[in-house]
Amino acid sequence: VVRQSKNLFPCTFKTIEKMKLNWGTKIASVYIAFVAFIIVMVYLSFGEKYDLVTEDYYAQELAFQDKIDAKNRLENLEENLHTSIENEYLKIDFPHAETTELNGNIHCFRPSDESKDFVVKLENEKKVKRIPLSQFSSGKYLLKISWEAENKKFYAEKTIVIP
Repeated sequence: VVRQSKNLFPCTFKTIEKMKLNWGTKIASVYIAFVAFIIVMVYLSFGEKYDLVTEDYYAQELAFQDKIDAKNRLENLEENLHTSIENEYLKIDFPHAETTELNGNIHCFRPSDESKDFVVKLENEKKVKRIPLSQFSSGKYLLKISWEAENKKFYAEKTIVIP
């Protein structure tokens, strides 16, 4: 003979309301909730990805004055460096004459994801450099452009957003 209970859950809200919790039980409950919160936060922090801006931070810091001098040299030119997006290309217009040869690097730095960074070399380039947008992912990039023209070093940083 199988006996069926009238109520599937013997504990009802009325019995829960009748339970009295003393102050020790309340403190223990708060403490357990706090410990559970801390454990969850530690677990989530281990899953967080972090990328260094550069591996050789200290070596670059020592050469920082050269970068400041190169920026100042650029500011003293009559023209400025211009960037624009035209016909599926990122166009970088350098502030030099058409016949001037440019050598250097364009570091396309993606602040949110190190794996999307890349470097474009400038070798005997002229006034304009075009980079296909297919090399970029959609989002924000910081262009760190360092080049040499007429035996002088120049440096500029431009922020762009790729659609």
